[in-house]
Amino acid sequence: MEGSRQVGGERRRRRRPEEAERAILAAARAFLSEHPFREMKVEDVMARTGLSRPAFYAYFKDRYELVTRLLEGIGGLLFAVDRRWLLGDPGVGGEESAGILREALRGGAETFERYGPVLRAISDAASYDRRVEEVYRFGLIERLIVAVTDRISRDIEAGVSPPDLDPRETARALVFMTERYLIDAYGTSSPSKGDAGDAVVRTLEAVWTSTLYGPTTQPEERAGGER
Repeated sequence: MEGSRQVGGERRRRRRPEEAERAILAAARAFLSEHPFREMKVEDVMARTGLSRPAFYAYFKDRYELVTRLLEGIGGLLFAVDRRWLLGDPGVGGEESAGILREALRGGAETFERYGPVLRAISDAASYDRRVEEVYRFGLIERLIVAVTDRISRDIEAGVSPPDLDPRETARALVFMTERYLIDAYGTSSPSKGDAGDAVVRTLEAVWTSTLYGPTTQPEERAGGER
């Protein structure tokens, strides 16, 4: 564990274990905001913390375990913004359901805009490491597909979504398309901003709502405004 020691003529402050762990996670997020995962090395992360390289292994087995820990926090945010639509009552009708879905998609896009490079790094790491794949592809993504499948099934039963939709395959198509699309839009150090970012969100809204609820009317259009 990192203790108090002389570095450059100054005594390095001893850090509590939870503080040191948070510092490493923050340093990893910062690094991945500027560089792809393939360039990340343990020494690069630790150089940003003021801790020694060996201290890394007191908390993480390797860089793959580090990115899975980053995912745990970000994944919770993605589910939090989707929760109102995922668990909502289809009985409110198609237009109301579409409005709630649009809010969820905007919230999800904001999370990707904030953490896009990190999510891209996690997605890249999943192609190299089975542990990361288990947490990301077969964990987070699969849980979201299951939840969307359940919501689509309930929408069909309530008569607000087309009866010929296959809930599971529709959910798979929408979730995988959205994950790839948002990573492409926000997964670099210079993500889509401003009008371009708005277009990304509007496109997602159009694809999801037209697939699940048909050509629903936007609130501005009902009020006689223009988009």
